Amino acid sequence: MVALFLLLWGGIMLRVTFRSVRAWRARGEIRQLLKAPDDEFVVMVNGRPAPNSAAVLGAIRGVHLRMAHHTYPNHAIPIVIRRKQDVLEVTLMRDSGLVHEYWVFWTRERGNPNHLEIGRLETSAFDTQ
Repeated sequence: MVALFLLLWGGIMLRVTFRSVRAWRARGEIRQLLKAPDDEFVVMVNGRPAPNSAAVLGAIRGVHLRMAHHTYPNHAIPIVIRRKQDVLEVTLMRDSGLVHEYWVFWTRERGNPNHLEIGRLETSAFDTQ
């Protein structure tokens, strides 16, 4: 019984570690993609051009790891950022308890029904969304 528990616990921990490494790599790829002047990007929020594209870019550049708390994500905001041939798609989901906190999901992970949560960000740039 103990061996089975340890085997299951080890599998869970391996999965958590794997997702953490994937999220860390995703944040690195996003930062690399966004290393350019703001005027080189076309930013779409909810399928429309963002009136505050510099604020959106700044917020996405600030994605960081944050420990979970007892809230949940709701109200999805799709973001598409284009630069030349590069396209970045993320979905922000407003935190249920913290008004200016957003959970960031990398939409590139289409095989995962929940996509890949890559971190959180804090901004007021989406208050009207």
